[in-house]
Amino acid sequence: MAGNFKKLMLIMLLALLPTGALCIIVDPLYQYHKPWFGMPVILDNAVYQTPGAARNLEYTDVIVGTSMTENFHTQWFDEEMGWDTIKLSYSGARSDDLKAIFSVIFSREEPVGHVFMDINDYQLTSPSWTAYVERPEYLYDSNLFNDYRYIFNRDIVVRSWERILDGLQGVEDNVDTAYTWEDEALFGREITLSVAREAREGLLQGGGSEAPLEQKLALCQENLENILPFIRQNPDTEFIVFLPPYSMLYWEQMLLRDNLEDMLEIYRYAIEHFLEYENVSLYYFQKEEWIVTDLEHYRDVCHHRPEFNRYIFDCVKQGKNRVTKENLNKTLHEMYDFAENYDYESYWQER
Repeated sequence: MAGNFKKLMLIMLLALLPTGALCIIVDPLYQYHKPWFGMPVILDNAVYQTPGAARNLEYTDVIVGTSMTENFHTQWFDEEMGWDTIKLSYSGARSDDLKAIFSVIFSREEPVGHVFMDINDYQLTSPSWTAYVERPEYLYDSNLFNDYRYIFNRDIVVRSWERILDGLQGVEDNVDTAYTWEDEALFGREITLSVAREAREGLLQGGGSEAPLEQKLALCQENLENILPFIRQNPDTEFIVFLPPYSMLYWEQMLLRDNLEDMLEIYRYAIEHFLEYENVSLYYFQKEEWIVTDLEHYRDVCHHRPEFNRYIFDCVKQGKNRVTKENLNKTLHEMYDFAENYDYESYWQER
């Protein structure tokens, strides 16, 4: 019996070796190397491909962040700002996810010239260990002994054959448009209102309670400590941080939670910490009235049409909407007055 068992194990090992070799050679998640044999760089699964792409693809500048960064095109940065850009962002990334990504980016020998990133309220106010999408830690760490989950993975075998076929068919890299979601049908006033309606009704009925501001700021500090050390330790890297334009329905929810003033204080706290560093420039887009008041521009309370990613890029390139220590108070006071006095009922009246 023992002899038969050993034979079975040997047969299984020999059967697995070609599969493992295929996954290592093709390496569709770029865990070990950039593409070989003319195969294209195809980025289509951000959570799983980000660590390998950060580790092994060629770049000097990066876009990092959440779904609010996914509709930026790397070509804009390369052609108009002289960068060599890769997008290393994924939907719902928390501050702990940013820490994991930055840890890979700054472990490389190659210097990083620029980091372009967004900051959103949940990255400042949610516990850093919470996850919108569970991160595959075995792809982020340097432990080779758990890589069997990658090289003997059925989905990775399928992806490997897909990349081989892409190479044979002459498919081009998709680095420029990786992870974009630009479907026009996703956006519109009625879609946005329908998504926001349930949350609004719950808030009108008194749902939810808010923690004291001191507790919120302590949590904000914990989240910032996942990000700020990389800024501090890499003074030759320019970090360009922007706060994206949320719709006015977001600010209505802040008011209904009695959280408007606290949320702006959290933003103030975070912005002040970012502005302590000379290698940080910060841009504020939350009071772009022509964008945030028109629900045709949105798909929910926060996510806007992709053309506004281009607008944000143009503003950053021109230095518009930049927040400094000198204009921070004015910027947030204007946001408070605008959000507090806006006519939100006009959105919910029957047309």
